[in-house]
Amino acid sequence: MKTVIFTHGDSDGLCSGALALAACGDSPVYFTNPVSVLTDIEEARGYDRIVVCDIAINLPRSAQMRDKFESLAKSSEVIYIDHHPLPPGFSAPWLFHDTGASASELTFNYFSNDLSPDMSRVAMYGAIGDYEDMTPGARRILQDWDMRSLYYQAGTLSQGIEIGRRDYEFKRGLVRQLAQNTLPSEIGMLAKNALIAARHEDEMRRRVQSEVVRMKNIAYVLDMNGCMGKAAIFARVYGKAVVGISAEYRDHRDAYDFSARGIGDVDLNIIIGDVASRNGGTGGGHPRAAGGRIPAKNMNQFLLDLDKAIGSAMEK
Repeated sequence: MKTVIFTHGDSDGLCSGALALAACGDSPVYFTNPVSVLTDIEEARGYDRIVVCDIAINLPRSAQMRDKFESLAKSSEVIYIDHHPLPPGFSAPWLFHDTGASASELTFNYFSNDLSPDMSRVAMYGAIGDYEDMTPGARRILQDWDMRSLYYQAGTLSQGIEIGRRDYEFKRGLVRQLAQNTLPSEIGMLAKNALIAARHEDEMRRRVQSEVVRMKNIAYVLDMNGCMGKAAIFARVYGKAVVGISAEYRDHRDAYDFSARGIGDVDLNIIIGDVASRNGGTGGGHPRAAGGRIPAKNMNQFLLDLDKAIGSAMEK
């Protein structure tokens, strides 16, 4: 069966894509995200089977997503595997969804009949990288492996991809090697890149500490030129805020991409989806980890609106 795979570019997405590739055989792999998937998925035309992994379906685009994939499902088998919260009322026969596990764990479960049990460690690399390593399924997998070795390999992968994080040919090669169950520490320059990334991360941490801007309920940094998710954590910590934001300007789009990390009961997926759409952007993700894209001209207002929305949510 002629198959094409679309997946996210983080460690959970890479491992999900690798598991799908191992199950489906030699197939092209494309990297996408919730903002670009509606355009990128046009590459799937003409394939018998379309596998999508770890791509959130955000509220502002949910109707378009449903229409697009329903159209594709008329002529192809569509398998959409995801773990992000869904818009209210969203369901589809082609959607394999569970918020209680990583996309890697879900992909391993979906294709379990076509995978060696030893590929469970690849699922765990993705689960650890996405902070989903304590789910019931992940705990069962952990019983079959040495935990220290798994965490070392998962750390090597998640840190190593931070060097050249937009080098998709490099990531495509990683997916193919992970699909062969190659240890991350044995893949090319990945282990060396992980060491370099660790140094860069600590340098970024110190920059965030000195440059973070504290608002009433959120703290943010701009253009840290590093992992935005980690910069958002540092912004929250050093800004002593409930939510941390890290954003980077993309001149070819005249927009900011951003990541948000929070603590407590504030649901970032819902709040950021709403505030981003009101400011001409898009966003969403998980309750405590989300992201999106905002037009540059609206970024200041987005931060003001988000700060207010977080404050209102905390008062409930």
